[in-house]
Amino acid sequence: MFRYSRRAFLCHNPNPNLTFTKPSPILNLLLQPFSSSPQNHTFTLNYLIQNLAFSPETASKISTKVNLTNSQNPDSVLALFKSHGFSNSQLSTIIKTCPILLTYDPNKTLLPKLNFLLQKGASTSDLIDIITKNPRFLYLSLHKSITPFYDLVKRFLLTDESTIASLKLHVCLIYSRTPSRNIQFLIQNGVPESKVGILYRNWYIVLTQNPPVFEKAVMELIELGFNPKTTFFTVALRAKLMKHRWQTKVDVYKKWGWSEEDIVSAFLRYPWCMMASVDKIEAVMKFFVDHIGWDSRVLAKDPVLIMMSLEKRVIPRAFVLKYLESKGLVKDTKLVRPFIVTEDVFLKKFVNCFKEEASYLLKLYEEKKDVSNSV
Repeated sequence: MFRYSRRAFLCHNPNPNLTFTKPSPILNLLLQPFSSSPQNHTFTLNYLIQNLAFSPETASKISTKVNLTNSQNPDSVLALFKSHGFSNSQLSTIIKTCPILLTYDPNKTLLPKLNFLLQKGASTSDLIDIITKNPRFLYLSLHKSITPFYDLVKRFLLTDESTIASLKLHVCLIYSRTPSRNIQFLIQNGVPESKVGILYRNWYIVLTQNPPVFEKAVMELIELGFNPKTTFFTVALRAKLMKHRWQTKVDVYKKWGWSEEDIVSAFLRYPWCMMASVDKIEAVMKFFVDHIGWDSRVLAKDPVLIMMSLEKRVIPRAFVLKYLESKGLVKDTKLVRPFIVTEDVFLKKFVNCFKEEASYLLKLYEEKKDVSNSV
């Protein structure tokens, strides 16, 4: 038997005692208000208002976090950014978030990090996008943080182009060791690097989960019978870590008559059934159960139906089958296969093969698809 009971598996209960990495001493220092002389404070305040167009109120708040004694270094920092295409408004956004950057050595500390991204193939617009969205990127050590993280991402995404695209979306991941720990756990438990790449590209948030919760979910899926080498496993992991959504969907399936065994069985057959929205599950169940008259457990045996488009596939095909049944051309419309087969096979087996009815059936089918597409 599974070490994890099926009831326990269905009831996702994340560890309430989440632990987070403590901020580094450097970041703690950056967050502490500066103590400066009234003269320095006035200079800082005026500089922020005159050179970055901050309001006096905003400049006053920012001036508690940075201490400028002269304009030489901050002018050089702003000039560096402008030489790389940053606009005044983008500079205001960056400095508002990270005012301490005005005290950095532009050539020794900032320029190498900008060049690193450019040398990896980032365009000017990519560079501006990455830095503006998360200027804390520039706090990090090029050799100790940025380069190792970049190499880790590229290991799974394979190309510089994909890695830069990932950075544009998820540059905040560079601050945490959680993704690398979770990735290592996946690899240790047989997940191929290509499947880890799927998680990175499509569901990066999975890799940011608290490691104890993440590791528990991985082991539950393996014990349940998922093969970690398959895409099914990565989909199942994404579904299981959706936290509150998971239990909501379990409740919806139960409302429509599925037992816990049905839910687990459907999940194993087609884990995408737990990726569908609550509204989609409700709509599919309502159509098949209330309008076609199926037992809801039929869908548990073929849960792929849950993810099919009602408007573009299910409803048009249902009308065709209902007509065929009314003419005695098919005996049972409660069949799964007509909904699962490809468009060509459906037309061949359930439209074109009925010579006398084919013209009408095709017209009916196309009309229902057109109506669905216009909704």
